[in-house]
Amino acid sequence: MNTPERELLIEHLHGRLPPEKHAALNDLLRRDTEAREWLRTESALETRLRALAVEKAAEDTAHGFEQPRLSSAPTRWLSWRPLTAAAAGLVIGLFSASLVLAVTSPKATTERLFSLVNGSFDDSSVGHGFPHQIGGWSGDDAAIADGKLQFVAAEGDAGDPGTRAIACDVFQLVDLRPLKTLPRSGGEIVLELSASFLDARPANTNPSVTFFCQLYLFQGDPAQMHQTWPKSIPDALASSSAQATTLGRDAKGGRILNARCLLPGEADFAVAQLVARPNLRPTKLEGLFADDVKLTLKTAPELPVRIVQR
Repeated sequence: MNTPERELLIEHLHGRLPPEKHAALNDLLRRDTEAREWLRTESALETRLRALAVEKAAEDTAHGFEQPRLSSAPTRWLSWRPLTAAAAGLVIGLFSASLVLAVTSPKATTERLFSLVNGSFDDSSVGHGFPHQIGGWSGDDAAIADGKLQFVAAEGDAGDPGTRAIACDVFQLVDLRPLKTLPRSGGEIVLELSASFLDARPANTNPSVTFFCQLYLFQGDPAQMHQTWPKSIPDALASSSAQATTLGRDAKGGRILNARCLLPGEADFAVAQLVARPNLRPTKLEGLFADDVKLTLKTAPELPVRIVQR
């Protein structure tokens, strides 16, 4: 997606899309798989927040707490917005709820950047192998060129020698223990890893390449993770992945991918992973880059909810 298309989806999710832009949204969702996947991912997160709100409301009711009065103000997290028939079918098809939820949020979601070392790739090198300590990028054969991470070659995983080298993977370990002091007070905390990927090869170049932006949250000692990765992936407390497949440069330019996880209170560290996986697995990769990597902490207040049976 390019920037105007992304802003169109964000306006819809925030409830700010004017009627004259509905046709453009419909057209985008019909023709762009990435846009539909982006909206599906956002909607899945909102569905999870709905479920948490329902659980909290039921718990409060069981303890005799009165549910808050609801207002009609727009809400970011749980919003159903009018669309024309085509787009409405795409969006409503993402859900299978048997309840209608009316919600309000007492204040806007807050966001702040969390510590991610060299997310703009302005340093001169990338370490080799899975990282042994917090901070800095390390992984398969990669380099930093013109302020971007350049994927150079696919390599196998030292923690699992029997696997084939099918992708160029670069990682960073992020310490989440400072977040344990954050007051939660019933609200939700989400970590979002975002990155911009660029396939700079000529248009319609084979093989196709799939970029991945992946986030894993773990409990324990990050300094030990290199011994067991990737076999330790099933032990993750939470994980998220976003992907896009390209065939060389196109009119959209770079692809922005976002991976989001609800943050468990017991999480000690995160693994941020950037991947370029060629379909035909050539020895060397050319023209594949990542840039502008951010880890954002998003907090939302507790959501009061009213449950209405259909």
